[in-house]
Amino acid sequence: MSVVDSPRPAGNAAFNLLIGTIQRIPPVVWFEWRRAFTISRLAWMLSLMAFPPGLLFLVNMAARNEPRVEVVSILIFILCACVVCMMSVFLWATPVLSSELEGRSWVYLAVRPYGPIAVLIGKYLVAVSWAVPVGLVSATLSVFVFNAEDRGHLIAVHSGLVLLSCLAYSALFLLIGVIAPKKCMVAGIIYTIIFEVAFALIPAAVNMLTVQYRLRCLLIRWMDFDKALAERNPVFLSYFGDESSAWHVGVLLGMTAGYLIVAGIILRCREFTAAIETES
Repeated sequence: MSVVDSPRPAGNAAFNLLIGTIQRIPPVVWFEWRRAFTISRLAWMLSLMAFPPGLLFLVNMAARNEPRVEVVSILIFILCACVVCMMSVFLWATPVLSSELEGRSWVYLAVRPYGPIAVLIGKYLVAVSWAVPVGLVSATLSVFVFNAEDRGHLIAVHSGLVLLSCLAYSALFLLIGVIAPKKCMVAGIIYTIIFEVAFALIPAAVNMLTVQYRLRCLLIRWMDFDKALAERNPVFLSYFGDESSAWHVGVLLGMTAGYLIVAGIILRCREFTAAIETES
């Protein structure tokens, strides 16, 4: 066999794909950032940012006594790491493919050598970069609503939870948007209600597959909650275990990488159509 006829090593093709994709991600991020930087989007993100501290301020004003640090931490976690982060990335990451199909731009991206994966990763980074500051500012302002003793520790804990929440949920909703591009918003809402809300509260093996379970375990460990909390409230019992914080962080990052890899495989292997439906 001559040198001309020798097959190209598979490793070189994978390496070229990786390098080509990385080179095209920054232009995608820059373009999506410029396109998303509108007054309406800024107003929506600012509203999300102000919602938890505003609500907690009203709760604190109505309360007769200053709530315990456990209660404060749980409230901030629910409103910031869960509601704010989840809603922020939901609106950004879920329509990652449907927006391109509706805008008739997918056909041009699909024929580019590294277009689909670059758009996928680029939009993921845009969703994370928009949602993380909103969650961090919201959590910080929420901590200062209460007269907590160790505000620095509370801010550090909830900042870490916000970051992990944005990373994981962005990848999760992006995968949902790739699997069901035509019904991505409906599918995302259904998944959130069934799995991240209902199943996450079930003390069984199924709740370990949710992002919420890992975040709640990290909250309990980083805040060093006493196990007496589970005795008073059995719903917290399943979040006390022998696993370390590093284990739960690793699982969350592994889930994030897995969601992105599966979304990329689907994007490369599946055919998407942007044909306009005509009335018969």
